[in-house]
Amino acid sequence: MMQHRPTGYLSRKKKNNTTYIYLRRSYRENGKIKHQYIYAFGKMPIALDNLYAITNNEKPFPLELEQAGFDISNVMDWIMTLETQITPYGRAFPL
Repeated sequence: MMQHRPTGYLSRKKKNNTTYIYLRRSYRENGKIKHQYIYAFGKMPIALDNLYAITNNEKPFPLELEQAGFDISNVMDWIMTLETQITPYGRAFPL
């Protein structure tokens, strides 16, 4: 049986020379693409510190992520994306 994969991806928003990291999902509604922000990790490099704190059990796993179906393996993927600036699917993710 195939396991359900949660929908969501990292996105970045730049404002005043500061990059903020979010987890969001996109969906279509009435033929238009809409976005829903699932979780805000904060500004870089604090966002990366927050992700590491989750993996090191220094911070509890965020309830919003758990409810959306994400787990620690997703957090590890997001850390790698921020560290390498390449997504798990090989796309560039420049900060």
